[in-house]
Amino acid sequence: RVREDVITQVVKPEVDILWVIDNSCSMEEEQTTLVNNFDLFISYFLDSQLDWHIGVTSTDMRDSEVPGNNGILRSVGEIKFIDENTPDPIGTFREMATLGTSGSGNETGIGAAYSTIAIHDDCEHNKDFYREEATLSIITISDEEDYTTDPGINEFISWLLNLKSDSEDVTYSSIVCLDESVINGYKCAVGSYQQPSLGSRYISVTNAVGGILWDVREYDWAPVLDQLGLQAAGLKREYFLTEVPIVSTLEVYVEEDEDTVYSFKQDIDYTYSQTRNSITFITYIPPQYSKVHIEYVPLGSYYGQDIFDSGDSGN
Repeated sequence: RVREDVITQVVKPEVDILWVIDNSCSMEEEQTTLVNNFDLFISYFLDSQLDWHIGVTSTDMRDSEVPGNNGILRSVGEIKFIDENTPDPIGTFREMATLGTSGSGNETGIGAAYSTIAIHDDCEHNKDFYREEATLSIITISDEEDYTTDPGINEFISWLLNLKSDSEDVTYSSIVCLDESVINGYKCAVGSYQQPSLGSRYISVTNAVGGILWDVREYDWAPVLDQLGLQAAGLKREYFLTEVPIVSTLEVYVEEDEDTVYSFKQDIDYTYSQTRNSITFITYIPPQYSKVHIEYVPLGSYYGQDIFDSGDSGN
């Protein structure tokens, strides 16, 4: 039998976005690159029907009363976070995100994200930023590994997955060193305090929770800021299957409207994750109210070896 899952792309009206930005001595260029491309990100929120909050904190968890450290939001004047009522949201974000480079070299982005929401949610600096009913997007930018000890990484992942009634309402994206290859003249070290170093803990959280990965060593951040904006606005790229498929039988197409239907190829347009039992579009993101169709033969439907060997579509 062939199974068809049909998922409608529906955007929730309330969105909270937390940027966790490395403010150590090597991060001046990356902060500049972020703010210079931020207009691409925020374009999905300006003049939209969304109720959005955007806040910024740093990876510096030293005991400090300085806004931006220790999981406290970086304020600009009396503005604790940006929303639809902020007069100059792009300029305000530029000030918030330009954290400088005097922060701790012991980067703890995971601890900072946890502290912002779980510990300092009701403090005067963070009050009203986080909303239980809103979707949550956490975006971390760092050129070093995370050194958080509390919470542990598994505890942090579990906390994120259980933070909302629907685990899909939380994403964790990482702009970090993704591998040991050389990109633009920089090679990532492993297990050291050298810059840059592999952000393996951040990558693990993104893979477990869902989100976007981008290499911090890339010069052009326009594509990732655009993707992050789409994702944060609630337009999902990842879709979960109701049953485990025979992978070779997967067929994916999107019905944008009655007259527009697009078909997609596995490993070219989308990938399948056995661990998460989901498909993730690589470059395309289905628009609001489009219908994502995923057809496949469930693994439990066949017991003969021939179906696995032949790559038969089952149709």
